[in-house]
Amino acid sequence: METKKEPVYLNNIALLRTFAILIVVLGHSMIVYQYSWGIYTPFVKSSFFNSIKTYIDTFQMPLFIFISGYMYYYCKKECGKYNIFSVFTLDKVKRLLIPYICVAFIYVLPIRMMTDYSGYRGYNILEIIYKYIIPGVDVGHLWYLLAIFEIFIVFYLFESIINKIGLPASFIIIAGANIISYKFTDIFQISSSIHYFMFFYLGYIVRKYENTFVKGFKGKNNTVLIVGTFVLQFLFLIVSIKISNINLIHTLLKNSIYLMCCISVTIFYFLVLSSISAKYKGLNSNKVLKYLDKESFSIYLFHSPIIYIVLKYISDKNVSPFLVVPAMFIIILCGSLGISYVIKKTKILKFVIGSSNTKKSVVVAKNSHF
Repeated sequence: METKKEPVYLNNIALLRTFAILIVVLGHSMIVYQYSWGIYTPFVKSSFFNSIKTYIDTFQMPLFIFISGYMYYYCKKECGKYNIFSVFTLDKVKRLLIPYICVAFIYVLPIRMMTDYSGYRGYNILEIIYKYIIPGVDVGHLWYLLAIFEIFIVFYLFESIINKIGLPASFIIIAGANIISYKFTDIFQISSSIHYFMFFYLGYIVRKYENTFVKGFKGKNNTVLIVGTFVLQFLFLIVSIKISNINLIHTLLKNSIYLMCCISVTIFYFLVLSSISAKYKGLNSNKVLKYLDKESFSIYLFHSPIIYIVLKYISDKNVSPFLVVPAMFIIILCGSLGISYVIKKTKILKFVIGSSNTKKSVVVAKNSHF
């Protein structure tokens, strides 16, 4: 009989999660300079930050989903959690859907209305709620909460089938779904959940085969793998950018190569940060990093709308992007941490961020958010 262990703080994942949330904040700090964004048009454009944001987009959300799949396997298979579907679903409703509803209504909607967000222009509040928020079509960064909730539930229901089919076949089927995910509806973020399901499964199988994987890639082999994934991610990215969506074949080819880029870069950062965590033990007890890891979910919930407030006043000003981006990074990071602090000090509002009442459950659930 397999022995179940008590969940512990996984240092490599903690470092990866901290890196991931800082990358998301950094990416959103420069999003105004991304040519494809279009919500605000900056007075000063920057091809440099447009290129950096294009690269960041290849892994900022795949990393989060990867961590969720990794922790799902760890919690369910190794620690004996998530045994009852109804309990598992209720927990995810509490930790994902309730924060989605609360943050959307009392935070995202008022700020977007106040800053005259172009996507809501011409609609009254009831129309916005019915047309955009309830179906999850345009809720900014909160799309992630709907998508990861759906991924958790679907994977739980089909996990045994996925495992029965086997790794190669499952990987091909799930990758195929990713490639054609753009054909599905955006309502309730169904398209996003299909797209990112691949990275949840990637995290799941990496944890499942991690011991075998580590034994085969020690020392020089690990270095070769890191260098290989580093090179591949840029090759795939460059090739995918060069391919135009002129017809169905080109679109599918472009999506396939872009998927390989995202997988390569996700594995790259997992390997690098796991190696750093193993080599530099002091990082595992660093108070700042542990604090940021603990607050990662709250940072994600509250950071993005602050961007609209800042950009409303500075986007049309002649200010260097090299001043705007670091300033934006500090403002939205500190602002989201400040909001989180106030909420956690106000016990009655803790449900807004899906907080748990017991320390034990916080460790497991926190690790499974991202």
